Amino acid sequence: MSISKYFVIFILSLTVAGVAFGDPEILEYQGTRYVSGGQTEQERKKMDRIADRFPMHIVLISDKSKQPISGAKVTVKDISGNVLVEAVSKGPLFFVDVIGGRYTVEAEYNGELLTETKDLTGRRYLRLRFRFGESD
Repeated sequence: MSISKYFVIFILSLTVAGVAFGDPEILEYQGTRYVSGGQTEQERKKMDRIADRFPMHIVLISDKSKQPISGAKVTVKDISGNVLVEAVSKGPLFFVDVIGGRYTVEAEYNGELLTETKDLTGRRYLRLRFRFGESD
């Protein structure tokens, strides 16, 4: 193999390693960036490293077990009711890249739907905590 082929293989291996060991995958839903994860301590540290890029921080917890959860359906809507993000969480942390304004966030887990409407105006970050199983 020529040196250029070795170089290409080396670069590709670094790219794969970056996905495995780098930041969590940032996804996009209809133009709005979001990221979800944090199921393990290592994943939570990775999420912490990129948290400042996302003004909306959603935390999902089970009140019964006091444990973080994954698999909740998260929907973020703007003041007009337009869906900005709709996705299933990959962990207890769900960050959304939104600008200032009023947002309604719905989180559904095991048939329980929780909803909060909050303003991001005048703050740098909006942190929402959804506790599932409080009413049981």
